[in-house]
Amino acid sequence: MLSLLALREVPPRPSAARTSVPRNKTLHSRRPGPDGSVPRPTRVLLSQAEGYPVGVKQFLQFCLILIYPAWLFFVLIAWPIWLGGMALEGMLYVLFWPVRAIHKKNNPEEYAAFQAELKARKEAARTR
Repeated sequence: MLSLLALREVPPRPSAARTSVPRNKTLHSRRPGPDGSVPRPTRVLLSQAEGYPVGVKQFLQFCLILIYPAWLFFVLIAWPIWLGGMALEGMLYVLFWPVRAIHKKNNPEEYAAFQAELKARKEAARTR
């Protein structure tokens, strides 16, 4: 039986030239090519910083390539959370309406003072 395994022919390992998948389809494919070309999305962002001095251009490229996409991702995550919070606020407002109505009926002076304080806070926030 050992002789049968030894006689079995093992196919040769394919070299890089014989595979159907190119070897350079990795992170290295994002580097500029020999002609200086950069992949399309990055080229569009880099072109926004053309015409500025070198230091300003590097800072703008940093902001456009790293900060702006991260900010967009944050907005896409935070916006639904903010909308959910607004919906929750509306539900709580409706849910606690009887409590506010009872407080307004039993303590009208205190309720009026609290409403005046809220109005003053809103006005102060608008003037900032």
